[in-house]
Amino acid sequence: MGKSKSRGNGQGTAYKRKNSQYWTAEVVIGWRTPADESKPPIPIKRTKAGFKTKKEALAYCHMLHVEEEKKVRLTMGKVYDEWLPFYEPRIVKSTMDCYRAAFKHFAPLHDKFIDSISAGDLQDCMDNCPAGKRTHENMKAFAGLLWQYAYDRDMVAKDVTINLYTGKGETKQRDPITEEELEIIRQAIGKEPFAEYVYAICYLGFRPTEFLKLKKQSLRVEKGLLILTEGIKTEAGKNRDVPVPPVLGMIFAERMATPGTDLLFPQYRYNQKKKFIGYKQMSHEYFNKHIFKPMMKRLGIAEGKTPYCARHTYSDKMKRLDNVDDKTKAAVMGHTDYKFTQSHYQSTDINDLKALVSGIE
Repeated sequence: MGKSKSRGNGQGTAYKRKNSQYWTAEVVIGWRTPADESKPPIPIKRTKAGFKTKKEALAYCHMLHVEEEKKVRLTMGKVYDEWLPFYEPRIVKSTMDCYRAAFKHFAPLHDKFIDSISAGDLQDCMDNCPAGKRTHENMKAFAGLLWQYAYDRDMVAKDVTINLYTGKGETKQRDPITEEELEIIRQAIGKEPFAEYVYAICYLGFRPTEFLKLKKQSLRVEKGLLILTEGIKTEAGKNRDVPVPPVLGMIFAERMATPGTDLLFPQYRYNQKKKFIGYKQMSHEYFNKHIFKPMMKRLGIAEGKTPYCARHTYSDKMKRLDNVDDKTKAAVMGHTDYKFTQSHYQSTDINDLKALVSGIE
């Protein structure tokens, strides 16, 4: 009896799974590099089960190759469109916004097939991005997530993002709005739309997203002190008390008296005929693009400032207060500096807040 011919490489094989009466066809359509590159390549396989005979399964191996060749290769942009709804529900909005921004910095690669993009291509985009180290770190983190998604689905043979270089130096710090610039903004109140919004956020220290979500019921008076209770980012940032300086008294009186909205700092809505039709919550992106930056330009304030710079303005004001302890400063800013527990943050003494607000004007 002659020996049966062995099948050539790449033609596929057939086998029965354990406890199954049916045959499975299997082909290797490529190889991918493992995370540990010292180990051998991992085969990328395609299978089809349910054949009654081995002959039928082997005959179908050719069709598995044909089906694979018919698959459409995806560009980086298309993979991003698939990845976004998969990953977005898993993280907070602020982090997702960072990844959306990072994706935009890879614009030269959006239309390239993702399996043809090299580490060098990604590094070129990062090197050509003029933003600071934090943005480069976000770009690397985003690329890593996208390539892991593609790798798990056999869209790429290797994760090329592992050794991307984010640059030397420390994370670039946003410059605060200076006291001179703050005075220019103050003088623009009543002349520039929403100037009072920008002025107020400089004296409250909220993150822009927190500030734009503030509601009238967030405001209370305790022992003669006007206090806002709000926070959305960290455990330390939730339900924190932020004192309102007297310098904002008139602004808050006007905002509280505005009818038709429970928001303190809403967006005004107009129809196509520019007729006012109500209010809605303003997004950080809209505030930055359509209000903050155009106003800064009109007022002659240095380019490059963002709404988040107002938080640094507030932080700088607090650094100059020697009569307020670090615990109170951390509590009002809504972060976990100085290693205090959440209970410490939520029980800041009213006298501490009075000391802070009296010195922050």
